[in-house]
Amino acid sequence: MTDLLNSISAAINTIFGPPLRAFFHPIDTALAMHYIPGAMLIARVVALSFFIGTMIWVFVGLKREYVNLEAPSKHFYHDLRLWVIVSMLPHLVVYFYF
Repeated sequence: MTDLLNSISAAINTIFGPPLRAFFHPIDTALAMHYIPGAMLIARVVALSFFIGTMIWVFVGLKREYVNLEAPSKHFYHDLRLWVIVSMLPHLVVYFYF
């Protein structure tokens, strides 16, 4: 089974590899940040700031009445802004850890 998968993978690389490499190599070279010291730290901080900024904007920028038009009650756990923050926490962990 692994021989079959390896042969399929090799065929796909043979067919699609050259045009994709020709297209993506200039993009990869332009976006390569290995020559910038601390580039991974900068990328991590930028990604985390996007997530945290979005969470702050959702909680502070959106009115509770607008987000919860048809909420069954006024309890805090029916506030969709809270669940946006809770659902984005795993993303923060992944970007912070990796």
